[in-house]
Amino acid sequence: MGIARGPNLIKDNLVFGYDTGYGVADNSTATRFYPGEPTTNQADTDAKRNWGTHNGATSSTTTAPEKGPGWKKLIITNINGNNYRLAQFPYLAHANGTTRTYSVEFDVGGLTGYFMFVDGTSGYAQTNVSGKGRYSTTITASGGNKSIAIFLGKSGTHSSINHVIYYKEYQVEEKSHASPFTDSTRSDTTSLIDLKKTTNIDVSNVSFDSTGQPEFDGTDDEIDITFPTLSSNLGSIEVVVARKDTTTNSFIFGAVGGSTNRYYLRHAASTSYDACRGNPLASASFGSLTEDKFYHLVMTWNANTIYAYTNGELMNTSSYTNPGTSITSGNIGQGSGNHVMADLPVFKIHSQILSATEIKNNYKAYKNRFNL
Repeated sequence: MGIARGPNLIKDNLVFGYDTGYGVADNSTATRFYPGEPTTNQADTDAKRNWGTHNGATSSTTTAPEKGPGWKKLIITNINGNNYRLAQFPYLAHANGTTRTYSVEFDVGGLTGYFMFVDGTSGYAQTNVSGKGRYSTTITASGGNKSIAIFLGKSGTHSSINHVIYYKEYQVEEKSHASPFTDSTRSDTTSLIDLKKTTNIDVSNVSFDSTGQPEFDGTDDEIDITFPTLSSNLGSIEVVVARKDTTTNSFIFGAVGGSTNRYYLRHAASTSYDACRGNPLASASFGSLTEDKFYHLVMTWNANTIYAYTNGELMNTSSYTNPGTSITSGNIGQGSGNHVMADLPVFKIHSQILSATEIKNNYKAYKNRFNL
């Protein structure tokens, strides 16, 4: 699924960037450049992802090309007496003390009374299923190792039935929330995709919230990146960010060129960020930023001046000396060992100075999506 973008979003001279799909991507929805957080699907074969019969009920699974790629249909034609268990996925080992989330997408149309539940525990967690959507349940095994399966049931008493249930993408993953489907493993370097598709982004040192969005926890979260040469005499760094605390001297981005010449986007004071360049260090403030609110920030520079824009408006400039050398690497989420606590769904580096008009247009492209 794509992301709505403004018609004038500047892409020229982009040397590195990512977009986590915030506002579109979630526990069940991937985007082109954010397939979802790293995970491994324990139901990693087609056999493990097919419903099977249970306890005398008559049912069968087949593909459903009429529904589109990946869809299958469970055809239920008979129930053994009044047993509410209609079908089940295969049992999978679930180690004591571990947490797993079981998820599957259903389309039951107008049928009513259906639910999925977990067997293999003492009692079961029941999730009602209606219409079309992705459903999940999270279980922590206790009292020893378990063998657990997801069952499909129907409330009420039944002696016969003739229903078709559509489903796809059964997933079992060792985490406390669901993530978008993968048929095997989504690795640390295939989770978040560089907008230029020229380098791998490694998210092994990044945290993820309950919706599957990356977050920087202020402790040790960071992304180390490399990119084509970024000139010391002209460039831009563009982010959409929400600060999460008042810790000072923590870094959205940090890089150091020759002669300790700095390229920083820094959380400088309790409520403000600033853009920094040069040696000695010069800074231009983005102004006061409300906690837990997103802002579009752009830092641009030439050989002697830094410009700081907030939500499309120029806030401050600062002169500096000694532009130093170009850079080809840096750290998102930290600088000089100081980690930022923030949500950072968009990060871009441009090898040009974005003009005031271009920055305003980019801000407008993100405004509605992030409620800027």
